[in-house]
Amino acid sequence: MRILLLLVILGLGNTGYGQTGNALDERNGFKDIKLLSDVTSYPGLAFYKEIKGEANQALYRATKGSYTHIGDVEIYKLIAYTYRQQIYQIEVTTEKSEKLFRSLEKAFGKINSSLASQTSYWDGEKVRLTYKVEGAKKIKLIYLAKDIKKIIALDKKEAVDSLTSEF
Repeated sequence: MRILLLLVILGLGNTGYGQTGNALDERNGFKDIKLLSDVTSYPGLAFYKEIKGEANQALYRATKGSYTHIGDVEIYKLIAYTYRQQIYQIEVTTEKSEKLFRSLEKAFGKINSSLASQTSYWDGEKVRLTYKVEGAKKIKLIYLAKDIKKIIALDKKEAVDSLTSEF
């Protein structure tokens, strides 16, 4: 019970600390890769594969020699998720680094945590950045364009409306 009370108090204290999501929304992605932009405009990304069971969705990954480091922190893998060639999610797997975490907090403010889903994240109006620990030596940063669900839903509605007009 004491631990839960402590976590609630710490959670309430984090709500007003640090920057808002404005810095996250202004950056709108990772390095030069911008969310909801055309994937073909990035020569450092190459087609990897289509996402099975998802229409118009594909994965792109960093080409050899592209997106290899964040400062002195090595990037192991970078994958961009696309819908109709628009990048909606960027996953960056790096070595675990306290310096990288502190830099993210300096740029985006205090990190938020969800006890229910056991994730840590920074939230903007348009972008969410999730910080996940992957084993003992890796972390995964996931940049997500929040509007993608609306875009996909609108496309599906338009497809149904188009089909309905054929009757």
